[in-house]
Parts: sequence; C-alpha cells; structure tokens
Amino acid sequence: MKKRICVLLAAVIVTLSLSICAGVKAEKNDFYADVTSLADAFEELEVEDPVRWYWEDTTLSGLLEKTRSGQVPDLIRVFKEIDAFKKAGAIVPFTPSEKLVKDFETMPPFVREALREYLVTEDGQFWGCIEGGLDLKAMLFYVPGAWADSPFRDRTPPTSFEEFLDFTEVYLDTPHEGFCLLYNWSNEKLCVQGEILGMLLQSWVCQRQYAGEPYRFTSEEFIGLLERTKNLFTRLAKEEPLTQKKQKKLRELFANADCIYDGGKAQGSRELYNWDHMIPYRVYASQPPLINIETGFVCTGNSNADPAEVNRYMEEIVRRRDWHRDTVYATYTHPEMMDPEKVNKTFFSRVKDGYMAQQWLDSVQRIQGVPCMLNPYSIYDKAYDTDCDSVGRVNGQFITSGKMTPEKYAQQLEEWSE
Repeated sequence: MKKRICVLLAAVIVTLSLSICAGVKAEKNDFYADVTSLADAFEELEVEDPVRWYWEDTTLSGLLEKTRSGQVPDLIRVFKEIDAFKKAGAIVPFTPSEKLVKDFETMPPFVREALREYLVTEDGQFWGCIEGGLDLKAMLFYVPGAWADSPFRDRTPPTSFEEFLDFTEVYLDTPHEGFCLLYNWSNEKLCVQGEILGMLLQSWVCQRQYAGEPYRFTSEEFIGLLERTKNLFTRLAKEEPLTQKKQKKLRELFANADCIYDGGKAQGSRELYNWDHMIPYRVYASQPPLINIETGFVCTGNSNADPAEVNRYMEEIVRRRDWHRDTVYATYTHPEMMDPEKVNKTFFSRVKDGYMAQQWLDSVQRIQGVPCMLNPYSIYDKAYDTDCDSVGRVNGQFITSGKMTPEKYAQQLEEWSE
C-alpha cells in the first residue's frame, strides 16, 4: 500500500535500526534533494517502465551551486527539511490552480492545518505539493475493546511514555490472564522490548527537536528513564509471553500502527482502534502531544517556468498520489475517498479481515494533537557513517546485557548525536 519506514534493530528490534530515509542530513546543515526539468518529469509520467532515472540526486548546497551557475531546475523533490530550502531561496512559490487549492482545502482539518505552514505562503501561493503518501505517526495506540474487558478497565489509559511505564509496572503486578502488553508482530525475540525502547527514544528526541533543545542523553533525567526501562525489560523477559506462539489467543492492550500498516485493527486479536485512542510522542503528560508527519514534496525551483505547465504537473502528481492500481490509498489526504473493503481485498487478501477499517478512516477527521515534521532517527547519522550495524548491536546489548548500563548506553547516544 504505502511506503512504510519499518525496519528491525540488527534483525531483532523494530523501529530503531536502518531508518535512514530520504531527507536525512548529507553533511551538517546540508540535505538531500532530487531535481529535474518539467520536460523530463512529464516524459517520466508517460513511460511505463523507465530505463533511465529522470531525477538527479543532489544536496541543498549542490542545488545552490547549480543555481549560481545558471542551471536552475524546474522541479525539486524535498523532504522533511523543506523549511531549509525555503530559507536558502532554493525553491520558489507558485500560484496554484483551482484544482490544487481544492485538493488542499478538502483535506482533514488536522492534516490541512499541519501542512499549511509548510506549503502555503501568506498570500496563498504554494511552495509545492505532496508527492506519494503522507504518514502521520504517534507513539502508540491503546486498544479500547481489550482495555474495557481487562482488569485495568477502571484505569485511564496512558497519555505519555512515563505513564506507559507506570502502567506497565502495574500490569506486571496484576493478574491479566488472556491479555498481553504488545503483540510481537515480527516474531523476533526482542520485538516487544525494541518497541518500548523506540517509544522512549523517539519521544525524547522529538520533544527535544521540537523545543530546539540539545538532547542531553547523559542527563540524570534521561538516565533515570533508561534505568526504569531496562528494569522493565528484565521483568518482561521473565514474566511476559513475548513470542507469537506464547501470545496465541491473547488480546493485546496496545498497538503500534506504524509497524505494519495504518488501518485500525490490532495485529493479533484484530480488534478495532482508531485515532481517538492515540498516545502521542511525549515523555511526560505535561509536554505537547506531538504527531509526526512524514511525506515528501515536489517544489518549483525556477521562477521562470511556465505556470500552466507547473500546475499541470502538480495536478497530475496529486491525481496519482491518491489513486494507485485502481485503489485509493489516500488515508490521510482524502480518507473519504477510501474503500476499506476494496483495500483489504486488493492488498491484504491473505490477512484475516484485512487491515483497513472504516472506523479508522472516520477518526482521521477528528485527530487532535500538535503537528511536527521531525526526524528522530537523525541521531544515528554518525553511527551509520562508521558502522551501519552498530545501532542495532548497541540497542540489543542495552536490552539484554547487564554490562551495557544506562550510563554507558546514554554516553553512546550522546556520542552518536554530536
């Protein structure tokens, strides 16, 4: 369906490993981009099986050098760092057609307002259009049916990572026959622990990036969170059924929608949940409830490009964005166009009742939170430059080995992020 960013930590841990996606830093204060001409872009749309790459890889600095030498590209594909391209003058706004304005104004309220600062100027011009899918990511979701039937039904579900830790300690201290904390969707030994570690790191990093503050991984505050998390891993390994075989017939209390597919059905029990049950990226309940946006944009770089042709191309990528192999997949741009039954039949015919639920689509119109467009994986750039396997190896050691203390692990994160 949609491009997903889900990988394992050294083949055993979800979310934290090879999440190097387009848009990460090429060098300090430099970012990747692709460029092309309108002529090549239109030709690419007409070719069913292209034999050549119609877009040239570059960086922000490389793009600025091209511009200074008079080689101004018509179209530029950028990612999370669109603001950096704006500030550098590498992209220029254009006057959108009525079709493009209608496309934007009919998106769900949260998505529309979240993207307004990235895509729309004060006088109503557009910096570009969304290309391909748009993803919204939260830290976790609780599964309301399982929660209501569990021994914890009278408790308020957690709203932050700290509250999740608090709940998990109560969960392990309370008989909970028939329920599990998280489903081991990858069937790897450390999947559940990896999910929890990812929740902590991503929430911490997103909040720090959002506030414009240094990470401070070696602070007493963060080390204290690591100690609680590591103690939890020890208990989970002893007390919680963590393999799919042992989890059979258990109902998971929480679901990570990012792991497989956004659709609103829990992995194991297939019970429904939606955005009303979202737990945002935040460590403490007092912090802003962050929801991270992942998408790519096609922007204009040449102010002398034919406005009619620019709009014609943008309209075509919008049309193709929302339709794919005769099945709409615009989950977040236009959920009203989605047909859950068709999606499940076309893409998930081997999965019991599929992934997509109408309840999930309806809830997209009600999303509440603070939007951000951050890259929590950027702290690993330095590690990947020297040893691509080091992130998974170190995270695995933190989960399983007493030798990798919270202090040592925090120091490694600090070194990677410098």
